[in-house]
Amino acid sequence: MIRVNYYSGLLIFVIGAMLLLASCEKNLDIKPTAELESEYFESELRVQEGVGACYAGFHNLYGPLLNDGGGIHQILLLPGDDITHQDASRGAMEAFSGLNSANGEVNMLWTRLYQIIYRCNFMLEKLEEEAVKAVYTTEGLNAINKGEVLFVRAWCFYRLWDFFRKAPLQDTRIRTIADAVLPPSEGFQLVDKAIEDLELAATLLPDETYWPLETERGRVFNESAYGMLVKCYTLRARYNQANAADYGKAITAFEKITTRQLVHFANNFDYRYENNAESLFELQASHATDQDNAWLDNNFGGGVGQMGAMYHYSTSHWGNYVSGIYGPTKKLINAYEADDPRKEYTFANFTTNVNGDTNIPTPPWDKFDGYQLMKYAYPGRCWFEKVWGISSTNNTRLLRYGDVKLLAAEAYLQTGNTSAALQQINDIRERARRSTEDGSPSTSPANLTAVSMATIMHERFVELAAEEGIRWTDLRSWHVAGFINLSTWTAQDFGYNYDAQNFEFEAPKHLLYPIPQREMNTNPLMASSGNNPGYD
Repeated sequence: MIRVNYYSGLLIFVIGAMLLLASCEKNLDIKPTAELESEYFESELRVQEGVGACYAGFHNLYGPLLNDGGGIHQILLLPGDDITHQDASRGAMEAFSGLNSANGEVNMLWTRLYQIIYRCNFMLEKLEEEAVKAVYTTEGLNAINKGEVLFVRAWCFYRLWDFFRKAPLQDTRIRTIADAVLPPSEGFQLVDKAIEDLELAATLLPDETYWPLETERGRVFNESAYGMLVKCYTLRARYNQANAADYGKAITAFEKITTRQLVHFANNFDYRYENNAESLFELQASHATDQDNAWLDNNFGGGVGQMGAMYHYSTSHWGNYVSGIYGPTKKLINAYEADDPRKEYTFANFTTNVNGDTNIPTPPWDKFDGYQLMKYAYPGRCWFEKVWGISSTNNTRLLRYGDVKLLAAEAYLQTGNTSAALQQINDIRERARRSTEDGSPSTSPANLTAVSMATIMHERFVELAAEEGIRWTDLRSWHVAGFINLSTWTAQDFGYNYDAQNFEFEAPKHLLYPIPQREMNTNPLMASSGNNPGYD
């Protein structure tokens, strides 16, 4: 956990320096070399920059920061049964071999989530100050900004609870060391807080049409909050013995989403169709006007590195030396019906010409039974900056309507409304049929005549493969809900393509990640509570 807020640390330093100068020479008039916190928020634009810094923290999760672990793709993609690695060297994430509290990806995820939370807490405090409210010229924007920051913070709380379960619930700005030493959360506390933030955010955020597309596209809107509420309520329901009340709340949130619609499947990963009608929240990837530097720290306190997204984990580009190459498991390859158009957009037996014209596919390769993972790297639909070829301006789709509809299908089924559940899943399958390259509808996948948890789980597998860590969250929570039993799964069930003797999954231990050792060393309250079960 980061212990010192940048702004407060800067303020303390500057004030101390000014007092020292004043004691030496009262008449000395030297302006500080950096702006004070009290002077920074002098206009509505400056406040928008502060809100933007909360969004910008996501670039430290999904960007190609090659000097600092390269993003969190390993921890999001390798656990589960849809994605595997080109070799067996990523055992801590894919085979759970030797996973412990010193793991670099685990520490990185924890730290970067808290970095975003701290920015949010800082901005939430500033947005309540009368002096900051006074600089607004746009009526209602202060409340909207609060809704945006609450949404971003809730997303981080959701992730912390999902991955770690117990983590300090830091919902106020840190001003002293004592403020930074908090006990671990208990039970559903973190996800409850995420829900509280999102319920309020939904009332504060505007319709999507409020934001001008030319300058403000990508900022969250009220249906973004409702979409995240569906995810939070469904996840809490699974971990609460398939709780019908939580499923009911997920349905209530889902039915408030009225403007989203399903688009061509491939358009959800195409740089030409960002922030489309299916989108609820995206990383807004961009690039420098000249060239980017993926080796600079992208933390807005030092040098700013690449502001794009990292997708070379699925290609043979030299820039993926941090992550290595990921691809589909045999289990995923065999999961699709032969004529399902989604199959080729998820993985294909041609590759992306990442060192040349990305519109022209190159011959097949010898990895993953000849298939390359294609989401975000499909020839003609992908984009990489021209100098280094590392960063992509193609937005990472963090929350889309297709995901939310399938969660709603589960909620409807678990509350007895099978017809509504069937409608959601058939909507997804009908969209898949019309997502061919030439527009001629496919015969597969056909509509279902009945729905069950098994059909919903399968549809989430083929629809959402390799997207933002969704699969591992699904599998763990379905296990706890009793829909599946991961304890009986073999290495092959997990899609592990190597020697099964190296596979070390153990339930319930690996249902959570370990609390990072750095946190255990610096927070005595966390240390006294012990690590997550099995990691002590």
